[in-house]
This record gives sequence, C-alpha cells and structure tokens, in this order.
Amino acid sequence: MLHTPALFPGYRRHMKIRTAFCVLALVFSVAAAPAFAQQQQQPRAQQEGPVRGEEWYRAQLVELSEVLGGSHYLRILCDGRGDQRWRDYMRGVIEREPQHNAALVEGFNRGYRNEEARFPVCDSNTRQMEAELRARGLRVAQGLSARHASPRAEH
Repeated sequence: MLHTPALFPGYRRHMKIRTAFCVLALVFSVAAAPAFAQQQQQPRAQQEGPVRGEEWYRAQLVELSEVLGGSHYLRILCDGRGDQRWRDYMRGVIEREPQHNAALVEGFNRGYRNEEARFPVCDSNTRQMEAELRARGLRVAQGLSARHASPRAEH
C-alpha cells in the first residue's frame, strides 16, 4: 500500500528523528539482550529448539541487511554519496554479529543491487520506497529485539 507523505513543514526532520530514535532503541535492546538471554535460556530452548531458533534469527538478520542495503542505495541516490547512515548502521550490525558476516554483507549488497535496478533516478517514488524500506526495517528490527533472547541463548 502506497501513501503520500504528509506535506507539512518539517515532515522529513520528524521522520529522521523518529528513525534515529528507533535505531537507538534497537541498539540498546540488542546490547542488553545477551544478559536477558542467559536468564531465559531453558524455557526458550525447549520451546523452539536451538537449530530452528538460530535459523529464524539468521534469516531475520539477512532480511534486515537487505533492507539496509536497499535503503542505503535509495538514500545516496537522493541525498548524495556523503550520506552513509545505513551503511554505518550495517557496520554496527556486523560488529555485533561477526559470525554472520558473510551472509550480512551478501544481503546488504543484494538489497543495494535490487533497488539500484528498480530506481535509476531520484523522484517521489524513490523517496516513497525509502520510507517503506525504513518501516520494514523497523518491523524486522523490533522482531529481532523482541525475540533476541531465544536464538542467541544457544551460543
């Protein structure tokens, strides 16, 4: 479902602030999750099993990396190569999850190439897609932070 962003002054600034807040919330929740994971290890491991939980977690990380790659391409297309916000965020994800490095890099590059093929120029559709990818990334990140305890507890 496509929607047109509200045309009030400061809309982009408000969206950037909201996005930054959500990213910070994710970073703090991911940082706090290992301690919580140790507390929740037994019940979660019995519910999902170690392999299934880890597969889900890895798939979500790869999906997040694809979204970040696509968002990065769209953002630099419209705002210039100096804007490295999503690439820098991806570096942070890789630093926190080094065991998934290859899959994350591959997913980021795939997302970048997919959006590059779809959007050769910056226009209203490009900006709309970047907003939709941001929303999708936020949903994936929230899902990861909500269930972070179960898959990570297996390590």
